[in-house]
Amino acid sequence: MENQVLRLDLTGLAPPVSEIICAFAREIEAGIHPHLESIAVTGSCLTGDYLPGKSDINSVLVLTHVTLPVLDVIATSGKRYGKKRLRSPLIMTREYIYRSLDVFPIEFLDMKLIHQTIYGIDHFSQLEIDKSMLRLQCERDLKARLINLRQGYLSSAGNNKALTALLLEAYNGFFPLFRAMFHLVQIHKQPPVSKSSVLLALESAFDMPMDILREIQALKEKSRPSLSPAQAHRLFSEVYRITDEFSLKMDKLPE
Repeated sequence: MENQVLRLDLTGLAPPVSEIICAFAREIEAGIHPHLESIAVTGSCLTGDYLPGKSDINSVLVLTHVTLPVLDVIATSGKRYGKKRLRSPLIMTREYIYRSLDVFPIEFLDMKLIHQTIYGIDHFSQLEIDKSMLRLQCERDLKARLINLRQGYLSSAGNNKALTALLLEAYNGFFPLFRAMFHLVQIHKQPPVSKSSVLLALESAFDMPMDILREIQALKEKSRPSLSPAQAHRLFSEVYRITDEFSLKMDKLPE
């Protein structure tokens, strides 16, 4: 079993990520080897946006089948690695992937664009994403985000700390959606992966300034992000406006 684990492909991973994911993969492979088809790393640790100690490390395990004993093994390892910002891995089977492409096209497009299979079979590079399903989910997600922003604003009830937290949380979820939107309007171009490149691409593709999201990114990088009430209100107003405008653009996009 150890020889198989030694074939991990950790090429290009930052040293902190490589060390953590390697140890995790060794434990997982040893505990569920007969059921394990692949381990893939996804997310910011592959895009240049990774911040040691602040960014999460995301992964996907593809299994032959999912059972509670197998989940128990993974859960036991997850408890220890959570402190190192290794998030609980997504658990899938090969069948689940191909039966879910029409339900989660944004998420699977993002996995296709941003993944590194470190063990086993690469299940994501050759995925075919249906454009009509992708457009529908983009429109649905944008409209759902508008509702979440409204509800979050009401729940904050003038609490500046809560409003700042709402903006930071909203920011994180935009980028898979933005990559999908770019893919829809520039179907023959590879969507960018780093956050700064995504914002530049969106500005060009949709003729919409994205400076407000750059402000939130700069805020996220601070050790203790905080905003004055006026700043928080301005940022929220602009994020809400951008989300609303994008939802209208997706609604009008030809299927």
